[in-house]
Amino acid sequence: MQPSTRIVVVAPPELTPGFKLAGATALEATTVAEAEAAVLDLIGGGERGVIAVYEPLMSRFGPALRDRLIESVAPVVVALPSGLEVEADASRRARLAALLRRAVGYHITFGEEDR
Repeated sequence: MQPSTRIVVVAPPELTPGFKLAGATALEATTVAEAEAAVLDLIGGGERGVIAVYEPLMSRFGPALRDRLIESVAPVVVALPSGLEVEADASRRARLAALLRRAVGYHITFGEEDR
């Protein structure tokens, strides 16, 4: 059997229907422990795509698991912003740069930020 190359979202039950409607596989997690278990099951099952984890849950994962996920390239695991707070433009740029650096393996700058 060939590994999966899909997008999987791990989020609270109130958010999963929208992701399913958008075509993503969505797994429900109401606690940090449920989210950690879902992510570990996906990785252990050979998931090779993208795993997006609801940021308020992922930010509370244990440090060892967070570090493992940050370094993972297959699957790529990203935090899914909650959308509850307004992110400053500089933070948004830093987040995008970090995602690009992980995806491409190269540091990309935007304009004058590194001068």
